Amino acid sequence: MTEPAATLLVRNVGRLVTCDPERGAAPGVVEGGAVAARDWEICAVGTEGEVAAHPLAADAVVVDAAGNAVVPGFVDAHSHLVWLGERSDEYAARAAGRSYEEIADAGGGIRATVAATRAGELEELVAAARPRARRMLRSGTTTVEVKSGYGLEDQAELRQLAAALALGQDPELPEVLTTYLPLHALPEGDRAGFVERACTRGVERAARLARFVDAFCEQGAYTVEECARLLEAGRRVGLGGKLHADQRSRGGGARLAARLGAVSADHLEHAGDDDLAALAAAGVVGVILPGASLVLGGPPPPGRRLLEAGARVAVATDCNPGTCYSESMPLMVALAVALGGLTPAEAVVAATAGGAAALGLTDRGVLRPGRRCDLAILDTPHWLDLGYHLGANPVRTVIRAGRVAAAG
Repeated sequence: MTEPAATLLVRNVGRLVTCDPERGAAPGVVEGGAVAARDWEICAVGTEGEVAAHPLAADAVVVDAAGNAVVPGFVDAHSHLVWLGERSDEYAARAAGRSYEEIADAGGGIRATVAATRAGELEELVAAARPRARRMLRSGTTTVEVKSGYGLEDQAELRQLAAALALGQDPELPEVLTTYLPLHALPEGDRAGFVERACTRGVERAARLARFVDAFCEQGAYTVEECARLLEAGRRVGLGGKLHADQRSRGGGARLAARLGAVSADHLEHAGDDDLAALAAAGVVGVILPGASLVLGGPPPPGRRLLEAGARVAVATDCNPGTCYSESMPLMVALAVALGGLTPAEAVVAATAGGAAALGLTDRGVLRPGRRCDLAILDTPHWLDLGYHLGANPVRTVIRAGRVAAAG
């Protein structure tokens, strides 16, 4: 039986970085490679000679990589992409010596973004986030998780989720997975009532728009007990659990994520080695956010410590207006190496296959037949330039679901 003809061929790849463990040592490089896909699905990966044996449709799109490197599309597993307002003054305040907590106590921080964002209409939220999402795609990100968290009111939270999903419908932007994050900023007034609403009416309404539920488990934010209640409520309506854990202090967040079997625990700078071992034992992915670690100072992101504990690691941007205004996954790869102790190969795998694992996805993050054809063609033959060429955007062309979404 003849195999279905490919509708896309990426050829003349100098080094094809598959991130496929079946290809040997990370990141699974094939010299002189090629990739063929039919519609959204990869149908052949290997050397150019191997892939040339696969039938090609007469009207197939052929992309010449010109000897440059190709990597899987990045999977950014933690972002706060949808917001209104502006907080560059906080950046200057922190540089002048004010702490994250001092800024929040003065009315800045997350609550400043809440005030601007919850007043916005759906169209405003989409318009504000669209250029950020486009910069993500142009930097090689083909899938991004987007959280709510800037509403403090049911309808405002749901608008953020709806705006994120609207962005994901655009084939020239990354695909979007959404997370309901009601326990982020602290409410004014009745805290117990606020948590109660989030754990009942909130999760029930969000389940129509989100895949995950998340909470900020931290001193000065929400307690282990409050976060546990939310994640358990989310699980009852089909939402996978995620947790902002042990970012500013060791408060039990990582242990909670392990106990509840969350999909991921994120930040983790203050988590102890035994906390990370608990995550590994529970199969919880540790998501490091080196951009936020850099901006806020304090302990480095625990990339190496997570690997030594036996945990799966993901690298993400944490793109947000306060502590990491960056859409660039290549920059996060560089910082994961420089700050988090990962090797370049480990960092690239963490930004692709690791990010997919942190979102419970098994159809992307590696270049293998049967997976989604999400990939980035670099403007260099050296995949190491993803981290080595600090601050650059080394991505020339992005293919999302078998279609050219951005071309340099």
